[in-house]
Amino acid sequence: MAKIQSVELLSIPEVINAGDDISDLTVILDIEFHDLDIKLQMEYCLHIFIYDIHGKVDSPLVIPNWDESTVISISSDRKDDFLGSASKVIVAENKNETMEIPLTLKLGRFEQRNTYNSRKLEVFATIAPAIGRASKWSAPFESRIVF
Repeated sequence: MAKIQSVELLSIPEVINAGDDISDLTVILDIEFHDLDIKLQMEYCLHIFIYDIHGKVDSPLVIPNWDESTVISISSDRKDDFLGSASKVIVAENKNETMEIPLTLKLGRFEQRNTYNSRKLEVFATIAPAIGRASKWSAPFESRIVF
């Protein structure tokens, strides 16, 4: 099983202009692979989720489904804003890998319900193996009740 050693966010703009549509960021990840991962050339899908944090960090509930994994945030105070995500399929070939994932976000767009003075960005990274657990919710089904 792979292990994410570190996650860093680079190229964060010091000033964000309200209404700007494009902000280029880079996420740097250090991943360590198990010897069996390398021997079997295990395939993983790396998922990156970026949030604007508004207090305590929302607890992430990961629903892994390899290349379409999702995160549901469980808020303990003010709900964090989801800003964007990226995914990348990787193959375990070396013991340690450093990856740069470029992202373009719309940091100048704001939710109507909040007042903003700054953005506190945090990155949540997770990797799902090609062989492992898979999960998915069904589409909602609704039935009428008659009396």
